[in-house]
Amino acid sequence: MSTRSQISGLQRRLGTTTVYVTHDQVEAMTMGDRVAVLKDGVLQQVDTPRALYDDPVNTFVATFIGAPAMNLIDAAVAHGVVRAPDLAIPVPDPAAERVLVGVRPESWDVASIGTPGSLTVHVELVEELGFESFVYATPVDQRGWSSRAPRIVFRTDRRTAVRVGESLAIVPHSQEVRLFNSRTETRLR
Repeated sequence: MSTRSQISGLQRRLGTTTVYVTHDQVEAMTMGDRVAVLKDGVLQQVDTPRALYDDPVNTFVATFIGAPAMNLIDAAVAHGVVRAPDLAIPVPDPAAERVLVGVRPESWDVASIGTPGSLTVHVELVEELGFESFVYATPVDQRGWSSRAPRIVFRTDRRTAVRVGESLAIVPHSQEVRLFNSRTETRLR
């Protein structure tokens, strides 16, 4: 039995509130009913592990919670819509000229090149994990946007064969896209 499960079991048996401090986001997510995320001593967000993952208030929480981290794409906005090659995502802030588009690795689907709403990427690395793979790829066309990280990471299941060196298209699940103010890095709602 792991130390983590022993501590969780003890806390449940005692029926008491426990404050557990860790720098390990996996520990925090697996042990906490509610988790507080701090950056440089400043509270960023307090919520359930699921809410932190699904509904981060800013880019720090978005990239700290979850592994691999949420992809952040700096994109231009025109007429209230994110404008990147083949992507059109409505933006709730009509004055925004640029936004950060957040997409978790599991929130992409592999599609045919040229599929509306897709990004064409070049596969650089595939981490095979058995039941799933994490694919690290660079965008082929970056007109109007750029990735904060050198690569976009997306997850595929074991039925989707992806090879290093190939180009393919990925489409974000629109309901799972998160938008952030590019200057303040806070969530746009």
